[in-house]
Amino acid sequence: MAESLLIGSDGAVRVLTLNRPERLNALDAALRQSLVDAMDAAARDDAVRVTVVTGAGDRAFCAGQDLNESQGVGSGAGAEQAAGWIDTWARFFDAFARHPKPIVAALNGTTAGAGLEIAMMAHLRVAVPAARLVMAEINIGLPTLMGSYLVNSHVFLSRMVDIVLSGREFSAKEAHEIGLVHRLASPARVMAEAMAAAQLLASKPPNAMRLNIKRFNDLRAAEMERQGTEDAMRAFQREAMASGEPQRVMAEFLAERARRKQTAAGKPGRAR
Repeated sequence: MAESLLIGSDGAVRVLTLNRPERLNALDAALRQSLVDAMDAAARDDAVRVTVVTGAGDRAFCAGQDLNESQGVGSGAGAEQAAGWIDTWARFFDAFARHPKPIVAALNGTTAGAGLEIAMMAHLRVAVPAARLVMAEINIGLPTLMGSYLVNSHVFLSRMVDIVLSGREFSAKEAHEIGLVHRLASPARVMAEAMAAAQLLASKPPNAMRLNIKRFNDLRAAEMERQGTEDAMRAFQREAMASGEPQRVMAEFLAERARRKQTAAGKPGRAR
């Protein structure tokens, strides 16, 4: 079985590639833990000055949480299980939010939910113009806690409300226009542009860079604490999972997706 996270290096740049292209690089528990471990290792390695995160294939950076996994998180009597699941997400976000070195995200395709949250925790974002971005939690019956904070920290409140409550898709071109994406690049060039940006950051005086990133992280941590973001994430997600609504909506979504695949497979001229 292929590793779900590929780890490479180019000089002082550590490259992390989410490697589940058949699942649009969706985040299951194993991939989340691998990312936490890899981010921690990059933080400790003095030879690493910048981390680049991207997705395998040409369809997706990251489609967010793996619904096959999250659908199984219990409601009601499974509240303790849900709390443990939420804890894994808190550790995952913390690995990015407190990373002491610059992060560059190369958005090579669909960037949804937690995938968009990873991108917004990066310091620079390079994307293909046609990449589809979506804060998808509302579409699967979950509140958007970390995502709403992150979107609001980059753009005005009115845009955040639109993106979070509508759950609509928007292109990387629109994201660039409103400031969520820094640079656009063709599919053939997106990784090269991200690496060029990373190499530029890696060439800067390292202590000054470290202090800048520390200050950015401290400001974000202080604002999240002021807003009670982590406490709200735990409480609201637990309440949502206990209601059973996310599990029902996700089950309906997965059933509809399976039906569409079955219908497509049965069309004349398609392999069965």
